[in-house]
Amino acid sequence: MSKLLGFDFAVQYKPGYSNMVADALSRRDADTTVNSISVPSFDLFAEFRAANLAEPALVALTEQIASGELQAPWAIVDGLVLYNKRIYVPPSSPLLQVALATAHDVGHEGVQLTLQRFRRDFHTPNAQRVVQEHVRACLVCQHNKTEQLHPAGLLLPLPIPSTVWTDVSMDFMEGLPKVGGKSVIMTVVDRFSKSAHFIPLGHPYTAETVARAFFGEVVRLHGIPASIVSDRDRSGRLCSAPRVLSFR
Repeated sequence: MSKLLGFDFAVQYKPGYSNMVADALSRRDADTTVNSISVPSFDLFAEFRAANLAEPALVALTEQIASGELQAPWAIVDGLVLYNKRIYVPPSSPLLQVALATAHDVGHEGVQLTLQRFRRDFHTPNAQRVVQEHVRACLVCQHNKTEQLHPAGLLLPLPIPSTVWTDVSMDFMEGLPKVGGKSVIMTVVDRFSKSAHFIPLGHPYTAETVARAFFGEVVRLHGIPASIVSDRDRSGRLCSAPRVLSFR
């Protein structure tokens, strides 16, 4: 069977009880969880306490609460003006943007989740409108929201190769320290056996230099592959626009 697939070695079965290391590495812990928690920092609380002594809107609210003019849900706790047990942030306060960033920048997860995080600790008039304006002004959200991206279409698996070095994938690793005038590594991986060639290139490289390196290091040893898979980033488009180049 190995000869038919292009390998020059024999595959031998090894029972699981005698191959404990590989068996352990192939298992995944089903109880592993990843949690993300967003809470205001203590430095932010200190900034709000300082604002209560400096900002006219908060100073006026503090005096009204202290005189009894404003009753529950207003309160002053630990130097903070609270509304319904949440820190009150005036619309004119510069700390409003800081509070919005605390609720939003942790994951850039849209208006509703940002609004929930914001209302958990803060209160401001027209909170929903304020959060919507903050999300619309976020460059990260505007660059990545669904309306600005082309439909990705359905994900389809690539055909499973039948022999070694007939179907390969290719990518480029850039930004490496320059050694001998080379700062780029072109990786060519056989999709069947996962064997790989790492070919150094100089920067800037062209389609001609990539082709010469590919023929000199891959085709010379394994012949011309039936297909080459590459992504469509700047380096991938240097060679060809399609994602899969087929030579059949």
